[in-house]
Amino acid sequence: MKTCTYCGRENEDRTTTCQECGTEFGRDSAPTTESPMESENTERFEKIAGLDNEVQAELMDAVLTERKIRHIMQSYHDSALDGLFQAGKGWGVILAHESSRQEILTALEDIRQQSSSAGPEDNNT
Repeated sequence: MKTCTYCGRENEDRTTTCQECGTEFGRDSAPTTESPMESENTERFEKIAGLDNEVQAELMDAVLTERKIRHIMQSYHDSALDGLFQAGKGWGVILAHESSRQEILTALEDIRQQSSSAGPEDNNT
């Protein structure tokens, strides 16, 4: 397995580019300039939480981007299986640094509570 030096995703040995971020292997796959945050924090991305559906994934992506939390939204969708894997496992996962785990889980719980309280209204009145 090849591990992308840019995003940390593991890829098959025969791949020439990272399946997550598109960085080419065999070339310098690290970013040419590092931000202070990247140079200080060299830990790998870890699986933080599972996501139930695409709407939840889009909401979490927006929240994490707004809070400037580095993350990857990794979908389980596979065109070869036409989404069959997602039916059993959910939409996908959030990958991020372990140090952001609690903030991400809190945000995800808030989104799940909001979506469950905003269920379909009773139209029988």
